[in-house]
Amino acid sequence: MKKMFNIRFYLYPSLLICFGLNLNLVKAQDSTVLAFDAFYDQVLKYHPMAKAANLLPEMAKAELRSARGAFDPVIQTQVRGKQTNDKNSYQYIEPQIKIPTLPGIDFKAGLDQSSGISVNPEVGKYNELTGGTRDVQYQLFYAGVSVPVLRGLFTDVRRNELRQAQLLQGLNQAEQVSQINKLLLEAAKVYWDWQQSYEQYRLMRENFLLAQNRLNFIVQRILAGEEKPIDSVEAWVEYQRREALLLEQTLVFQNSGLTLSNYLWSDQNQPLQLSPGVIPSSLGSNITLVSTDSIQKLSSNAQTQHPDIQKLSFKVKQSELDRKLALENLKPQLNLEYIPFQTYTAGSRDEVDGLFMKNYKYGITFYSSVFLRKERGKLQLTNYKLQQSQFQLQQGKRDIENRILIAYNQLETARQMIEIQQRLVQNASLLRNAEEMRFESGESSLFLINQRERALLEAQSKLAELSAKYAKAKYQLQWASGTKLF
Repeated sequence: MKKMFNIRFYLYPSLLICFGLNLNLVKAQDSTVLAFDAFYDQVLKYHPMAKAANLLPEMAKAELRSARGAFDPVIQTQVRGKQTNDKNSYQYIEPQIKIPTLPGIDFKAGLDQSSGISVNPEVGKYNELTGGTRDVQYQLFYAGVSVPVLRGLFTDVRRNELRQAQLLQGLNQAEQVSQINKLLLEAAKVYWDWQQSYEQYRLMRENFLLAQNRLNFIVQRILAGEEKPIDSVEAWVEYQRREALLLEQTLVFQNSGLTLSNYLWSDQNQPLQLSPGVIPSSLGSNITLVSTDSIQKLSSNAQTQHPDIQKLSFKVKQSELDRKLALENLKPQLNLEYIPFQTYTAGSRDEVDGLFMKNYKYGITFYSSVFLRKERGKLQLTNYKLQQSQFQLQQGKRDIENRILIAYNQLETARQMIEIQQRLVQNASLLRNAEEMRFESGESSLFLINQRERALLEAQSKLAELSAKYAKAKYQLQWASGTKLF
């Protein structure tokens, strides 16, 4: 029996000495802290999705510019001619300028220049006098107006597109805030996940180093004959268990850093990768109580200021404009054209007075579908779309109200759980310290110390998880209320 004890006695120390020489020490590297605010600013400035969202207001400006183009003055020229037997039968040069206006009235003016032996008699009397035997030349200047009397009096396609483009500016601004808020919320969650994984990695690393030092200490005591050899097995098993936990948590920390790198871009649109020595900033102790009055105020403001509500409101207004246009199109189209001023500027023998009511042209254009099926169908469709938009707005307000309450409940629950978990960590630390004192006095065992440390590590790891959850819940509440996160 004694011989067996001696073999076991020398076996354990030899193994421990061997293991001790090959321990993979975890050394702290020089670390660079990536603060949350710096990360947040980096995402906001350089992330492709943030840049894409910043283009939305510019796109709305381009749409508005395009819609305003329908009211730009238009210059057009028509040239027609005919040659017969090497003779100039006629040649017409008809430059014209049209000026559309927002009320729907179009002004136009032009200069008709005609020449030839077969000029249209409608242009003037000159060819009647010559009997079509002389090559005549003359110019006619005119100016007039075209007015829609029924359809198009209050609105038309051009004015509808302009008002839609004006609404699009507000819609795109709300969409910009919505997209950037969503991006920053996702980035904040990824950052705090990274922070949580680092905090848990740090705890695992500290516990691993503690188990490593304790194993070396136990070996020395066994060699000195102050401890039982069996204690080396307990220390070695705990060392291996913590080494496995550390490796597992190291993988989690590394992968969370890679996930975070998805949000890091340079000002040259190049993706960035986190260096191994970069760590997150600590969460700190910024735990605050949010009152129900503050939540009610957030909910009230969100009913009008939330970007999702603004987008739905703009869509309702757009549907109302389409409905107004559809109602206008039920009317018959009746356009009046009146050219009160026209005069010959050259080529006429007669003196033609250009005063009003003495020398003028007029035109009347009428159009109406018999059954108006297209127009009535369009009106029905716009009515349905308007109702859809109104229903979506009602449901959107309800969703946002409940979204705020859900985020508040998560935040408040996380705060209460952190307070409980902090007390658990304090008590677990007291029990561990007391167990160490008992062990030093010979009243406890290494097994009990390990159990106490496991309980403390579990409590600390849970506290890190809850702290990250609280940080994410704060941004979730801001996002739910529609507050700008930038």
